[in-house]
Amino acid sequence: MHEEVNAIGKTLPKFGSANASVYKYISGKFYHPSTRFEDLQGLSINKSGECDLIQANTKFIAVPLSGPGGRVGIINAEKPGRLPTHIPSVLCNSEVSNFKFDPFNENILVTVSIDNKIRVWEIPEGGIEEDVAEPKCVFGSSSMDKVHLIEFHPTTKDVLLTTSDDLGHPTVRIWDVQAQKEEIVLKDQHKDAIFSCAWSPDGTQIATTTKEKKLRILDARTGDIVAEGPSHNSIRPSRLVWLDTELLASVGFGLGSSREVLLMSKEDVSKPLCRKTIDISPSIMSAYYDADCHILFVAGRGDRTIHTYHLEQDRQLTAVAKIEGTTLQQGFAFLPKKTCHVKDIEIDRFYRLTPNSIESVGVRVPRARPEFFQDDIFVPTLDLDHPAQEAASWFKGDNKQLERISLQPQDMSPLSTAPPPASQAQSKAKFEMGKKFVSDEQRKKEQMERMFAAAKNIEGDDEVKPKPTNPEDEEVAEDEWDD
Repeated sequence: MHEEVNAIGKTLPKFGSANASVYKYISGKFYHPSTRFEDLQGLSINKSGECDLIQANTKFIAVPLSGPGGRVGIINAEKPGRLPTHIPSVLCNSEVSNFKFDPFNENILVTVSIDNKIRVWEIPEGGIEEDVAEPKCVFGSSSMDKVHLIEFHPTTKDVLLTTSDDLGHPTVRIWDVQAQKEEIVLKDQHKDAIFSCAWSPDGTQIATTTKEKKLRILDARTGDIVAEGPSHNSIRPSRLVWLDTELLASVGFGLGSSREVLLMSKEDVSKPLCRKTIDISPSIMSAYYDADCHILFVAGRGDRTIHTYHLEQDRQLTAVAKIEGTTLQQGFAFLPKKTCHVKDIEIDRFYRLTPNSIESVGVRVPRARPEFFQDDIFVPTLDLDHPAQEAASWFKGDNKQLERISLQPQDMSPLSTAPPPASQAQSKAKFEMGKKFVSDEQRKKEQMERMFAAAKNIEGDDEVKPKPTNPEDEEVAEDEWDD
């Protein structure tokens, strides 16, 4: 069989794969039409590439709507079906530039708008029945201009990050939402517009990509530049996600309209560990990373396809199955792991936004023996219902991490402790019988060889050995005797 050597010098067979990914055949299962939110009207798609057009949790779905007042429609996630012509909304009094749900409080939505104000909205249980114009609180900074990115801290409650242009001085601010106060301001680290910003999983560092084609990693509290290197070779917007505390993935553009994924290591950001070209398209892409299954989901506005990549143990990205839709998508919003149907081996669940509907999609993995809990796939996941600490604790320097919870249903046994299947038991029995047969034959062969060797030795002992000849012992002829 012919062989080839991959990028890291590992020899692989030309045909097939030495270590096929568990997720090679993942598929997206679209839920029944009765679970969809139909007849969505007035979706505002004129947002910048830094804004995802849909945000969701287990209770609510939020989408930007066209019209005056800076509308963000709030949809009750428990009431699918035909949406009303006028979706109840929160009114920001200014065009919305970005919005996010609080990961630790599903009733809290935060919006930022072009009036450079941060608004916190508290949504009652069951949603809202009519437009709401009064937020829970409003705050900002007099020097903040063109705020466009917001990111909640991954482990701490009420810590919010924002980025803004500030009249040509790109600035990162970290806020205490409860106190409505900016605690940290980082304004000298960037020289051009910030495209994307992401917290590290432990919440101690911040990674950014900028229009100057740079990737930077900053200490979140001091602003010290931990690492700096080149990003995509394009001035078009990119998106950044952390894969773990060491690796990052950046989704952006290469030369022209070539869309690509870069896998970067914090240890050396001078060049990517891996570069994957996706396709040729002008559409800006969004990205989501499933840290439990190590799968990166990438999709752009106006695409029908969601591209998926698996992070291998050798720190390479491998393209796996694509999730195809029948209509153009405007974005996606993934739900917490606890919403997945574990018994159906559903590893992720998300909402897919189209121009006039919201679809519910599950990502499933085909596995044998689905009656058992697949504990190699469903590892203990982060408990997002309970933050690790309060804002005051983090600003003092504490770095507490989230607890993990098991997804195992009480009526399922883990696959790791399951008995082998009948077919495997039969195969093992046949294998053992074959080993025993070979052992018996070998033993008989060795026994016969010992018998032949012993018989040969016995025959050698019975042979009459010729007596040594002595001239004096030779017989003398009679005529040679003296008379």
